[in-house]
Amino acid sequence: MIKVSYNTFKYLFVRMNKQIIISRLSAFGLDEIEAKIYFHLLEHGSQKPLELSRDININRSKIYRYIDKLIAKKLLELSNVERGIRLKAASPENLELLIYEKEQEIKQQKENLPDILKVLKSLPENEQKTFEVKHYHGTDGLKQMLWNHLSAKKEILVFGFENRNNIAGKAFAETIRFEQVRRKITKIEIENATDQGNYWYTSVPDWGKYYKSRFIPPRVLNIKQYQVIFNGTISVLNWAQGNKVGVEMTNSAFAAMYQQIFWKFWDIAKDYIAKGKRLEASVKTRVR
Repeated sequence: MIKVSYNTFKYLFVRMNKQIIISRLSAFGLDEIEAKIYFHLLEHGSQKPLELSRDININRSKIYRYIDKLIAKKLLELSNVERGIRLKAASPENLELLIYEKEQEIKQQKENLPDILKVLKSLPENEQKTFEVKHYHGTDGLKQMLWNHLSAKKEILVFGFENRNNIAGKAFAETIRFEQVRRKITKIEIENATDQGNYWYTSVPDWGKYYKSRFIPPRVLNIKQYQVIFNGTISVLNWAQGNKVGVEMTNSAFAAMYQQIFWKFWDIAKDYIAKGKRLEASVKTRVR
């Protein structure tokens, strides 16, 4: 059995907490080196640039670049003394100022977005594509695909497989649901599972106004991928066995054919509404 002394344990504990704090500073727009410099000066007090570069093992020629960045973020102060410039960490309360500035920046972006989108959407395409295919990979790729569905003009048609929580986590799935309701987009879904109105899996207000589903038995239609039809596009998402990949195919004629197939199975599924309700009643806990 390996014994660890109290001083060693204390050192490891302090070091671990220091790394946690440094990593969390990234949420305020600081990179790893900027966070190290700021934390070090908070911990040890003012220093000369040369002392600082030695303590945190950063090349002296590079450290001035990070000093300038921290000054611009109002997290570093300079003071002149007889023997040269000293660096001092500004009050941690200045982090609140960074949040305020970021909020103002986001507010300005939101105000400008409608006009920018209007201009960009009015631009003619340099090349008219009759059939376009896009590929996506990993969790971030599938998140982008889910976000793309929100560009639907009125509704999205879905062959549902399992649930969106499995694609990108419940928090992101709730964001998608909230945006869908805010934009008044109706999701119409055919699924081998069933959802007949007990929307316990979401806290999004008015979800039931913008969501319709029908159950269809796997023997009639066995759905193995999450497939979405919107705006002349077919979107197929797969996350089976940890292999998260997706593809979008944009072609108005192909999408129109897929819509016909969807509505045909939607009509078939009405014969199984009663069975779907019985299945829903039998399920005690199910995460969507």
